[in-house]
Amino acid sequence: MKSLDLFKLTGKVAIVTGGAQNLGRQHALALAEAGADVAICDLNVPAGEETCKAVRNLGRRACFGQVDVTQAAQIDAFVQATVKNLGPVAILVNNAAAPSEGCALEELSDDLWRKIIDTNLSSLFYFGKRVAREMIAQGRGGCIINIASISGLVISNLFPRHNVAYCTAKAGVAHLTRGMASEWAQYNIRVNAIAPGYIHTAQTAASAKFPKIVERITASTPLKRYGRMDELKGAILFLASDASSFATGSIVTVDGGLTIW
Repeated sequence: MKSLDLFKLTGKVAIVTGGAQNLGRQHALALAEAGADVAICDLNVPAGEETCKAVRNLGRRACFGQVDVTQAAQIDAFVQATVKNLGPVAILVNNAAAPSEGCALEELSDDLWRKIIDTNLSSLFYFGKRVAREMIAQGRGGCIINIASISGLVISNLFPRHNVAYCTAKAGVAHLTRGMASEWAQYNIRVNAIAPGYIHTAQTAASAKFPKIVERITASTPLKRYGRMDELKGAILFLASDASSFATGSIVTVDGGLTIW
């Protein structure tokens, strides 16, 4: 097979959680541009429908479901609807997340801690387990891409924008990825993660309101800038395709070099 052909996803069905906007939308479009049909779930219905429209404009099939990724019944219904409407799932991008808490650790409520951990970590288990069951039943293997963060590798230097709970959840995503990879390799299900650095999104806008934080981040990044949302497309396509057929349990860092210093 020629090198570029390894990246083709023609005939495959993908799910992108939190796929309505920002990075999730870019992930969905990347998969569609490579030939995949895409099922998107999110809480934002209008944005989700717009992303589906964009996927269809690329000549691919798409469907949308309003899903709270912490609720098992909603996940079950969405996965089954995807299989019914689009076909067996070959790719899952576990992208849905909640923003960092923005308050000091000693002031962080127990309820907000639970919400951050449940949305940013536990939901990847809830969704991953259910999609893996489908993949095992199909007997065709598949791939799961968990969206981690450099905040799972280091405690982000965002003071006064606190985010310890978020960092803790994303650290769990990295290790959950390794655990999924170790257990599901026997079924030819590959599980990898992407750890993005600081990308211009609605989520990073909260910390970008502080000029000193922006200055600190860009000074600490060898490329001296934030990333663009489309700069994760290559990593998504690599991990979703046969181009990475011998990669599993990997955490791919895309951060402009920030974590090398």
